Amino acid sequence: MTLHILAVFFPAFVLVALGYALRRWQIIPDGQWRGINLLNYRVLLPCILFVTIARADLTQAGALPVIALSAGGIVLALILSLGVARLLKATARETAALVAVCCVWNVVLFFTLADRLQGAASTQWTGTIAAPALVLATIIIVMAFAGTRDGGMRKALPALVRDPVLIACLLAVATALIWPLLPPLMTAEAVDTLLSPLDLAGYGSLALVLICMGAGLDFAALKGRIRLLFSAAAIRSFAVPLFVLMAAGVLGINGNAETLLVLATGGPSAAFVYAVATEFEGETGLTAGMITLTVLASAIALPVLTALTLLG
Repeated sequence: MTLHILAVFFPAFVLVALGYALRRWQIIPDGQWRGINLLNYRVLLPCILFVTIARADLTQAGALPVIALSAGGIVLALILSLGVARLLKATARETAALVAVCCVWNVVLFFTLADRLQGAASTQWTGTIAAPALVLATIIIVMAFAGTRDGGMRKALPALVRDPVLIACLLAVATALIWPLLPPLMTAEAVDTLLSPLDLAGYGSLALVLICMGAGLDFAALKGRIRLLFSAAAIRSFAVPLFVLMAAGVLGINGNAETLLVLATGGPSAAFVYAVATEFEGETGLTAGMITLTVLASAIALPVLTALTLLG
């Protein structure tokens, strides 16, 4: 069991470490990472999300409790982060950063680990788990950062309308619901042919996205505001996945679905949160520090939590 878990997690976190080393040693200069990150956020990540969610069977047996729990994890993260922010008397800008980091888990890392853990069988649930969580989380983080600026809420709707992650998720959900109604005009083979360019663009870039995730780590940002930093890591990497693990038992979710729910909701925060913080002139330094600490915390907690679902 231990060797199996290590075999699943080790390659992904090595790529994250490689990304950090590439930027730390300036093998790829700082100025070039911005363009790479924009490519990831605006093109590659939406491709990955679309092909995964579009292939999901959102109406399969057992899908409803899985969808509910995926969304419920985001709602819990929102409630906990707002409560902690109030307890710590955080400013509005600090609260926005905390909410955003806690509410978004890293979908690319999730897809990578799910494939290594369960292979082709993981595709039964990855899209179903990702769709509700990412739609809800993207709306939350844009609203959170927009609310800290004068007139920000007026800018929130246009930002949501053009957000590539949200667009990809909504189009994919619509596609997943419509395509089963089209046979024999749209056979499974025809669908695969249509999606193959996005497959190539998306899944061929998983390693690049993980490397960029590592390049975005900022250990210097871990100085100061320790309580907020550790609160973000505690909520993102411990509280939410533990809740999901317990709730899965109550809802009768088990097997691959339970494991993948914990694998998703216990992952670190996503790098695109930093991009949204930058767009709305939010607390980018604090956001970077929180993301960094959630990566470190998840590297410790996620293998253990995943192993618990396999033992059960």
